[in-house]
Amino acid sequence: MSAIELLLRLAKIREDQAMARAKRAAGQVNQTKAFKNQVLEYAKEYEGQVLAASTQSMPISFIQDANAFREKLIQSSVEMDGQIQGLSRASEETLMTATQARMRTRGLTKLVEKKRHEARQKKAKAEMNQFEDNYAARLNVNSGTKDA
Repeated sequence: MSAIELLLRLAKIREDQAMARAKRAAGQVNQTKAFKNQVLEYAKEYEGQVLAASTQSMPISFIQDANAFREKLIQSSVEMDGQIQGLSRASEETLMTATQARMRTRGLTKLVEKKRHEARQKKAKAEMNQFEDNYAARLNVNSGTKDA
């Protein structure tokens, strides 16, 4: 195995690792977005409870507590926006790194294929020369000065 083929193997391993990291980062972004949406859904539910409690004869303390909790949920979701942005940037960076690794792997693959093709051509040419030499030797076996 040549040095270039070893580099190709290493590049493929690095590409696979980079792709796995990019996939994990994208998964974290999606998971955080889903959690934020879930928090907002809870906030909507509490808003519905506050509205329902205000039309009924519920104690004011319950309405205040439910509304305060709803506001905390909304505040938490706003704070998650910064986290989502950071995770998105990290995800984009890991994807860019993975793409660069893929490009390096493709370049090395083309180089290895080119070297293999050249080796096959060289071997075929050597075999053709050997064949021609053998053929010429057979033709010339009976020619010459046998009795001279």
